[in-house]
Amino acid sequence: MSDQTTPKRELSLRETICYSAGEMGTNMLFAVMSAYLLVYYTNYAHINPGIVGTIMLISKIIDAFSDLAMGFVMEKFAKSGAEKARPWLKRIVIPYALAAVVMFSVPEMTSTVSQVIYVFITYNLFCTLYTMIVIPYTSMQALLSRNIKDRENTSVLRSIFNTVASTIVNSYTMTFIGWAGNTKMSWTIVIGCYALLSLIAYSLCYFNTKERVGAEEASGTSETSSAKEEKLGLVDGMKLIVKNKYWLICTCISICSAAVISLNMGSMYFYMAYVCGKPQAVPVVGMLLSMPMLFLIPLSKPVVAKSGVRNGLILGLLVMSFGRIVLAVGGSVSVMVIYAGSILFAVGCSTQWCAYPLLCNTVEYGEWKNGFRQEGLIMSANSFGSKFGTAIGTALCSWVLAWTGYNGEAEVQSASAIAGISTVYVVLPIALNIVCIIVALFYTLEKQYPTIIKELEERRNKNSAAF
Repeated sequence: MSDQTTPKRELSLRETICYSAGEMGTNMLFAVMSAYLLVYYTNYAHINPGIVGTIMLISKIIDAFSDLAMGFVMEKFAKSGAEKARPWLKRIVIPYALAAVVMFSVPEMTSTVSQVIYVFITYNLFCTLYTMIVIPYTSMQALLSRNIKDRENTSVLRSIFNTVASTIVNSYTMTFIGWAGNTKMSWTIVIGCYALLSLIAYSLCYFNTKERVGAEEASGTSETSSAKEEKLGLVDGMKLIVKNKYWLICTCISICSAAVISLNMGSMYFYMAYVCGKPQAVPVVGMLLSMPMLFLIPLSKPVVAKSGVRNGLILGLLVMSFGRIVLAVGGSVSVMVIYAGSILFAVGCSTQWCAYPLLCNTVEYGEWKNGFRQEGLIMSANSFGSKFGTAIGTALCSWVLAWTGYNGEAEVQSASAIAGISTVYVVLPIALNIVCIIVALFYTLEKQYPTIIKELEERRNKNSAAF
């Protein structure tokens, strides 16, 4: 690929690392919510799982629309030439951290209605603040640099920091809860520590990064996409995004992938404890699902470079599904089979970082197709899909447990509850992965991208020369 078709590399190692570290700020609290909030609500606050699932579904659907609102606000009120995404990290990070602590601090109440109101308010507060920080953070990846290698590098490192956060949360949360006394208050203490780590990670990101793409376009005198974006309303902006076929593909993948992760994290404890009869395997499985990523993700990069980003994503989905089949076949017989299946699942997950550059490239495709550059709305609308998928996964997990008779206070579960747990941990994730694979086959933007970048540069040069 020639220099004429490839934007120059712009990110230093320090900036790449510090931006990517923000993913730990995002995932530390999001992961503990996804993996253990249902456990906390049912086993410690003793709230009916069916009620919890309904609250989460309603809340997530509402919250998904807040993504669109946040993307619109970020685009609409950003001044030409000024940073549009990074300032939001500074504004929201402290409220975001505090909201997580409040969410895991359900007080003792005699009324079920009071509990439901508290859960609904605190859960929605956290989700709203999560939206207000994750949309700008994700949008920054397309604003730091147009170079595909910069985007791949930040995607890989984001996945690594995501893995670090997931490893801590999945492997050690229950251990930390035990150290803190294994009470409801223990959750407040542990989540408070996670919130502090998130605050530090986002601070590193904020103080060591710089948005370039918008500033480059505003430095010219032409009416570029950044200038025109401020004239777009939310409805007009969404109409353009829906016409972006590759964004639609990425969003569909995002919905299914988010549902898989939500099902996996939300039911892991239940599956190991009640289906396999090996609750002691929970911290080890949590570690095996995440810690190997620290070397698997870097190792996946040359594989992806050879196969292509889309194909790397598909390959990972196939391996994830195979790992879950292995665990289902022999997990109740041998703990080593549980570990083997978990490792295979982790190997498959190691290429899921490919979704980030695939999505980022839809920004340039949209700009090339319709003349408007829409980082904020594209990322927020995709986050809408991600949250919708999380809502589906979380609700399905909670509803299936309730429908099949799961009792959080019982040591032994019924046969129907065991079947329900197996469904949410094994059957549904495999089915959703297959859907992802089919949809991903229609993503062919990688071949077009160099030509699109070249044509966009020619347009800018022509407009600049005209002035």
